[in-house]
Amino acid sequence: MDLFSFVGPAHPFSSHMERLRADVGGHPLCAEAMRHGSTTEVRALMRGRPVPGGGWGLKRAYVSFQFRVDSSPLRFHSVTLLYSGRTARTEAYEFPHDPTLTPASFFAGAATRGFEIGVLRYIPRRRLTFRIHRPSHDEAPTVGKFVRHAELEAAYTTLAKVRRAVTAAGTAFSVAAPLGIERDLGVFFQEARPGMPLTSGLDADRCGDLLRLVGVIHRDIHALTVPGVPTWDVRAFLDNVTKHVAWVSFFQPAHASFLEDLRDFLVAHVPPVDHRAYTFCHGDFRCSQVLREDGRWSVVDFDGAMRADPYLEIAHMMTFLKYDVPRFRELFADPERDATDLVEAAARAYLEGYEERAQRAVNPKRLLWYRIGSEIHYLDRMISRDLFNPVAFDRTLKLLGDLRQQLLAPGASNDRRHRRENRVPLS
Repeated sequence: MDLFSFVGPAHPFSSHMERLRADVGGHPLCAEAMRHGSTTEVRALMRGRPVPGGGWGLKRAYVSFQFRVDSSPLRFHSVTLLYSGRTARTEAYEFPHDPTLTPASFFAGAATRGFEIGVLRYIPRRRLTFRIHRPSHDEAPTVGKFVRHAELEAAYTTLAKVRRAVTAAGTAFSVAAPLGIERDLGVFFQEARPGMPLTSGLDADRCGDLLRLVGVIHRDIHALTVPGVPTWDVRAFLDNVTKHVAWVSFFQPAHASFLEDLRDFLVAHVPPVDHRAYTFCHGDFRCSQVLREDGRWSVVDFDGAMRADPYLEIAHMMTFLKYDVPRFRELFADPERDATDLVEAAARAYLEGYEERAQRAVNPKRLLWYRIGSEIHYLDRMISRDLFNPVAFDRTLKLLGDLRQQLLAPGASNDRRHRRENRVPLS
């Protein structure tokens, strides 16, 4: 398996990747995972550390093979190989064992008490979300979430605050009620909300109405009053842009000059910062965080909630449609069809819903500035998560150039006539 294929033989990380690829290829459980073929999901991540004087050193990388096993009590299995750049060694973890999370003892105890567990999402070292219920009892299913111990208390407390705020505001969407926390195990529980993530059934060619509703929901989130969440800092945003540019350039040096110019452009054109205009923000609002069933809507995963400039999150939502929605991701990387206009039209449909709910238009220049930063973040994610595709990469570079030109254009506006003519077909 050609992991991180963009790391060639002349790259400084070449020896690390050769070892990781060899360890993955020679591990019997990885071979078993690949026999499941199309049912196996592969998650990968690579993290670096800046080296004094320039460049990067490899901090760690992992690859996780995840697949369904009907004969297993959990009906889920995973094999994760974690490679350390410091020791140049690989350690293997077979689910439910994890180097950071602690679900193994909990799952074993739950099974002896007659509980059934279904894994919903597993991100090695960071998060495990699962559904648990006991068929012999007349109880509604519950969702549990293992997170790193340092994040546990804040995640659970924030969920409770958001639930209270949503209940008080009477929004058109719901948020799960918190149901308990086990601090020693690093897990908390919440109400299971009905529905599937919006990404599972979103038709790229006929999604306008749904995305406008997502825009309405997002605006309602920004209108919530949720006290005691962290405050975002624009300086941290610019620091991250600088890191993203350096990281992407390390693997794609031919584009370093273009990306560095964009970084300098963002630094030179920082919009006015007004903390009074900050709102409550979800922290990672995307279609996959929105559940829908029979006209009922729910929003999940408020772990990263903060008080921030809402334009940051609007831009993130628009940018990551092509990452979050499988059909958009496929089309954006299709060499036979340039779907950039289709993805941008979908983003505009979402923005229309947001503006209509807010009863005012967004500031186009401010949004463009954040979009450029978000698109650079998207490039970083392609590299870090082994999702690099040369077609999608080149199209993002072109989009970045277009966004910069729009921001530089005098009197940039929302151009509503153009937007209406280029809507995605309504579902």
